[in-house]
Amino acid sequence: MPAPKEGGIKGFLTRAGVSFYAGGLFMKEKGWIWAKKAGNVGFMVATTSIVVLMPLIFEIMREGQMIEADKLQVKELRQQGYSDGQLAELGFPKVAMGMKPAVLKSL
Repeated sequence: MPAPKEGGIKGFLTRAGVSFYAGGLFMKEKGWIWAKKAGNVGFMVATTSIVVLMPLIFEIMREGQMIEADKLQVKELRQQGYSDGQLAELGFPKVAMGMKPAVLKSL
């Protein structure tokens, strides 16, 4: 003979407790699965970013160092009497000569 179902507030709370417990077990299982998937995706994004972005960052830093070295050379050559035209003929970039690049000039 099956156990009689309890009625009233006690029966409601008992059934709700069982339901919440089952829902918690389900969410625990699914949450762990989603956490593992999110971890894998995060790992892939992080490693791809390192492989793609780090060389770009290193190149930008190197370019900044080259511009600073060119600025020092331009400063020394200007003290020796070289004009901007002569410096441009020698191959110094406009940024090293203290000029704005063409893309930054206002119209």
